[in-house]
This record gives sequence, C-alpha cells and structure tokens, in this order.
Amino acid sequence: MKKAILYIPIGIALMATSMSCNDTGKKGGNSAYEEKSASAANQVIEYTNAIVDLSNKNSDYVVRLVKNADRVEEILKGKSNPVFLGSIIKPVMIPTFNHNKISADKPVEALNKEDQAFFKEKVAGFTSSFDKLKATYAKLDDYLKAQDYKDDKGEKGLALADSIRSDAQSFFDQKVVLMKRVNEVADASEVIILKDSPLKDYIIAMKADMQAVRNYIDLLEKGGDDFGKVSAQAQTAYDALEKDQAAHAAIDQKNAEKESKASSYKSFYDSFHDFLLMAKRITRDAKDKGAITESDLESLDNSLDTMIGRYNNFTK
Repeated sequence: MKKAILYIPIGIALMATSMSCNDTGKKGGNSAYEEKSASAANQVIEYTNAIVDLSNKNSDYVVRLVKNADRVEEILKGKSNPVFLGSIIKPVMIPTFNHNKISADKPVEALNKEDQAFFKEKVAGFTSSFDKLKATYAKLDDYLKAQDYKDDKGEKGLALADSIRSDAQSFFDQKVVLMKRVNEVADASEVIILKDSPLKDYIIAMKADMQAVRNYIDLLEKGGDDFGKVSAQAQTAYDALEKDQAAHAAIDQKNAEKESKASSYKSFYDSFHDFLLMAKRITRDAKDKGAITESDLESLDNSLDTMIGRYNNFTK
C-alpha cells in the first residue's frame, strides 16, 4: 500500500531539552499553536506522536492482511495449487503497552477545541476501520481453516479477499486525512520546541531529506508499468537528492559534537547515501525493463525506514 504522507516525530528527549531553553513561542503563520508555551507545545507533540505510533502499527498489520488476501485470491483463481492455502497464516499482532498517560484516543487539552473534536472523531473512525478489517480477515481465516472453498469453489473466499482490499483502501484514505492534520498541528508546535535547540539545523535538514525521499519513491510508484513517463522527472528528483545529501552531510558538526550527536548524524547520512546507490541501480533496471516492480518499491521503502530509524536515534 502506498505511504502517501510521512510524519516523523522530533523525539521526546529533544523536546525536554528544548523546553529548558525557552518557554515562550513567537507568533507565526499558525498562531493557534505558535503562541502556546513550550510545555503546551510539548503536550501537542507527544499527542501527535501517539497518533503516529498507532498509525504505523496498524498500517503495517493491514499491509500484511492485504498481502495474504492477494495470495488467497491468486490461489483460488487457479494460479497456484490449492494445497498452498494451508500455508497462509494469520499475521500476529504483538500488543504494545503505552506507559505514557497520553493516548491517541484522548486528545490533549493543549489542542484547540476544533482540533480536539477533529482528532476524537477521526481517530475513532480510523480505529473502527482497523477493527472492521481484522473482523473480515478473521472470517477469511476461518474459511480457509474449514476448507470451505471446496464447497463453494472459492466464491466466498474471493469476496472476502475483495472486501479486505476495499476496506484497506478506505483505511489508508482515512490515514491520509488524519496524518495531514497531524503534520499541520505538529509543525506549528515544533517551531516552539526547536526554537533555541542547538540541534535545530540538523533536524530540519534530516526531516526535509526524508520527505524528499518519500516524494521520490511516490514519483517512482506513479511510473509503475510505464516507467518512461516519469523517467525524466525521476532523474531530476534524484539529482536534487544527491546534491542535498552531500550538502547536508557536510553541515558544521560543532553543535552535534557538543551534544554527542555527531556519530548518529553521520549514520543518518550514510544510510541516505546507501538509499541513493540502491535507487540508482533500481532506476537503471527500470529504464531497461520499462517498468518498476513492487519489490523494488518495497526495497526503497525499507531503505527509507532505515533512515527514519537513524533519525530516531539522533533525536533520542
């Protein structure tokens, strides 16, 4: 499934450090949040981080459900031996324990009233969509375990697989709406959190680079089976990524060294460099074949995930 919106939290430890520098914000374009104190901004960021955690956990699980549904459809349509249906295992979702008082289903008071109402409604709807998907997949799982496809020639199984894909699309559409507002609210609050942070320039550079990488992967995905239609744009975007990687990796490390962050900053840009090498290989192959594969896109997504992990290490 396409990851249309990228949001990266700035890190709880960094927020605590920044709050000690200054507890006042300055008026900006989104004064509803930029005029709040740093403690209120901190509360907003922690809340948006909780939504991001919920979204990432649920999204990863939904992707696994859809992959299984696609596999079921492939087999039921006769493209593989039905015996392989027995090897399709229901994905396990490992429960997580939230030791923080802030949770995604309870908007914090630091949000304005309009956003409190928005998040209460949208998070509830997002969670409901996820629960619906799990319930539909449970029916498919029972169907496979009972081998009911032997009675109806796969009719119900195909219908359930189709429902899972349709519900998953609705789930990700809701995610786009939810995360768009998360970005808007969090960005305004981060102006306060980062205002006097010695790590501000590094964080701004890394976040900009991760968003640019996300946009680049989305562009490649648009090419799909006809890579030629985005080839020129992709090359221009790649050149810009390469230029930014070199420039941002060379930013003065004095402040990073003072905060013992220089090595993790270097690690981030090493992973960005690795992404560029992979992208160059993949797009070269795509030009030769005329198409870019789902496997290639997944590899690029995984490489971006590595960058995100390195960023998270930097902001701890």
